[in-house]
Amino acid sequence: MWQKIFTTVKYTLVFINFLFLITGIIILAVGSSVQRAYNVYHEFLSERFFSLPAFCIATGIIIFLIALAGFYGAFMESYQMNMAFAGAMILVFVFQLSACIAGYALKGNTVVLIHDQLRSTMELYGVNKSLEVTTMWDKVQRDFDCCGVDNASDWLVPLGTTATTGVPMSCCRQVPGTVNTATCNTTVAVNLGCGPAFGAWARSHAGSIGAAGVFVVLVQALAVGGAVWIAKKSREDTYIP
Repeated sequence: MWQKIFTTVKYTLVFINFLFLITGIIILAVGSSVQRAYNVYHEFLSERFFSLPAFCIATGIIIFLIALAGFYGAFMESYQMNMAFAGAMILVFVFQLSACIAGYALKGNTVVLIHDQLRSTMELYGVNKSLEVTTMWDKVQRDFDCCGVDNASDWLVPLGTTATTGVPMSCCRQVPGTVNTATCNTTVAVNLGCGPAFGAWARSHAGSIGAAGVFVVLVQALAVGGAVWIAKKSREDTYIP
């Protein structure tokens, strides 16, 4: 009976470690994709948004390497390898749990952080000011079909257009084929602010890291339990070869 149970757990652990190879790649891919997405709007995102995907990438690589060791230990029934695998998984479990907590904490504060970051860069918008910030603001407003932080009127003081109500041209939807000179002001600009629109986008990416982390943490708990059990039984040598 013990031999059957041992064999079942052994090959289950081999299968779980194979899944770990896959999940390590998935975690790595999620972290890389989020980091690439954030890099496009790097001027409007604080360092907190970049440290999380970087941590995710590092964790994915570590999980992949540990899974290879765990795969070998489970298949070869090595006590030392299985215990080393279990210890490494416990450490990764702690790191991954931290990533989950950080991901969901960042998700909850995303809109506030984005709001403050956007507000602080509005003074840099303009032809004779920061070209990078100006280009980024136009890109965000076109990509997310938004204007200003909360609404279009946010631009009036930074641009000094309180009298004319003028706002950046990226605040107005351009009709294809327009020939005449266009005017963009608070009357015709889009109503949605970039704080909520851009913030929702950044929050969804932070949430994806947290969700991926929760999935891996659950699988890790199963793998650690199986590795410890196999290591214990292989050392006691209570099964029939």
